[in-house]
Amino acid sequence: MKRISILCLLTALCLSLTACAPGVGSQAAQPSPIREIDVTTYYKNHNFPEEKLSDTEKEITAPAGSVLDEELTFIEYTAMDAPCDKPGTFERVDYTTDVYEDGVTYEKYVNVYLPYGYDPDDTATRYNVLYFQHGNKGSVNEFLEEQYQNRFDNLFASGKVDPLILVFTTYYLVDDDEAAEIRKTEADAPAGDGNYAGVPANFWREVVEDIIPAVESKYNTYTERFDEAGLIASRSHRGFSGYSRGACCTWYMFHSALPYFKWWSPMSATCVAGKLISENPTDEEAYAYLKEAIDANPDLDFFIFAASGGPNDYGPRDQIAYFMKQDAFSFGTDTSTNNFYYILSNFSHSDFFLSYYYYNTLQVLFH
Repeated sequence: MKRISILCLLTALCLSLTACAPGVGSQAAQPSPIREIDVTTYYKNHNFPEEKLSDTEKEITAPAGSVLDEELTFIEYTAMDAPCDKPGTFERVDYTTDVYEDGVTYEKYVNVYLPYGYDPDDTATRYNVLYFQHGNKGSVNEFLEEQYQNRFDNLFASGKVDPLILVFTTYYLVDDDEAAEIRKTEADAPAGDGNYAGVPANFWREVVEDIIPAVESKYNTYTERFDEAGLIASRSHRGFSGYSRGACCTWYMFHSALPYFKWWSPMSATCVAGKLISENPTDEEAYAYLKEAIDANPDLDFFIFAASGGPNDYGPRDQIAYFMKQDAFSFGTDTSTNNFYYILSNFSHSDFFLSYYYYNTLQVLFH
């Protein structure tokens, strides 16, 4: 059998975080967190183009200071969990939306992470903005916990990633408490991402028409006007990302809102081609769905940096193997000539790993 392998993570997650994580020892004295594996015995069902193959897959394993169990999932990661002496801050931004064609104006909010050093009075310093959509039955508030803020703080303090503004959104139309009550009798709460019967898939309009103006008018961003032309003009300073069902939402946002975002990072889920997640569209249908947006915007550049985990993840490995053979995509990390890249880790399916994926994606996005 021909030796098949997957292009994946080029950088280790073992960060130089000694300034922000007291007690972490010298990186030079620690073993490499990357190992090579024989993918013919690990992942066998990928058919990547010949010119994009390498002899072995590089798989992320434990960063220094971590403890792994037998399933290769993280139990502890002291380096990124430790409090950082360059902390960012979270702020809540309220907005309303009436895009769901039901006559209701919903009162909602996003949580905004501002990196260390952000000064509202320093209007000469502007920031790129990356939006993040949580996964199924998640919450706009799930990354407010101290451990997550520590990871974001250490992510930016590493010096590997440029400071930017992170915006945490939700496709749910009700708050956490109401959603919990609804789920006592229903499978899920009303959502606008196309995965709830009876609610139109208008979340992209909520993002473009309501969330972006509310956020980017409040902070020092590159958006100077908030009409359609102004949002398109600043698209190169804006990205959208999501995890699991939020990754399905990211693919859907690409299809519906490509004029407003240049940068995309779907994590751990496939493109469902405008269908319900349970419908499992073919690779051909998924590609046609994305190609539709590309063809409709021939003068707009874009870059997709997809990510997924190992055998216990619901990642898009096979689908992306198909995408990478198609004419619309050029695989690589040179954002001036390529428009698609994919990384693979041994992480399980958990939003715990968001900051680790960002450590890799944000070294490419916005560059």
